Amino acid sequence: MKFFVVCVWGSPREGGNTEFLVKEITKRLDELGVRVEVFNLCRMRINPCKSCRLCLKGRGFCTIKDDMTNILIPRLIEADGLIVASPVYFNNVSTCVKLFIDRTWCLRGLLRNIVGGAMVVGRGYGLELAISAIHAFMLKHEMILGFRGVTGFAFEKGEIRYDRRALELVDQLANRMVELMRATVKLRQERKIEDSARTI
Repeated sequence: MKFFVVCVWGSPREGGNTEFLVKEITKRLDELGVRVEVFNLCRMRINPCKSCRLCLKGRGFCTIKDDMTNILIPRLIEADGLIVASPVYFNNVSTCVKLFIDRTWCLRGLLRNIVGGAMVVGRGYGLELAISAIHAFMLKHEMILGFRGVTGFAFEKGEIRYDRRALELVDQLANRMVELMRATVKLRQERKIEDSARTI
């Protein structure tokens, strides 16, 4: 069985440190036989949640028509795994990542048992807070976490390639996600059957 992972990252800087880590984990997952689709959230048209609460009428429904609803939501529902990567901004994730997180409110229950992974890059302070924000988002959706995530130390463009520990963590995260996706296939299948029954 070929697993499918969605990898989203939110940095406005092309060719930067976050993108480098994303390319590294994508390469590793590909070597492990995983299909990966990568999206830079800062290059997508994603509007803020407007708190209309109309998504309460049906899971997966959002009144805002943009790249979140047209591109990302269908892929998230299909995915076996989700990786979220971000540079550290003021001890937290970037604006692009936070927009994405807020817009997943309409997916309550639909991301349950998807395997999650987090990667953050910063100059040192705020790394743990940023990765905690991603993990908290994933736990809110009852996703499966089995690894502490990747924390990379870098500031200037390209510095991340010298953080050997971060590159080791990338490999460990990829391997652990594949291990967990294999172990939890049945859970995701059962969730999708339940979701289909609700729509009949």
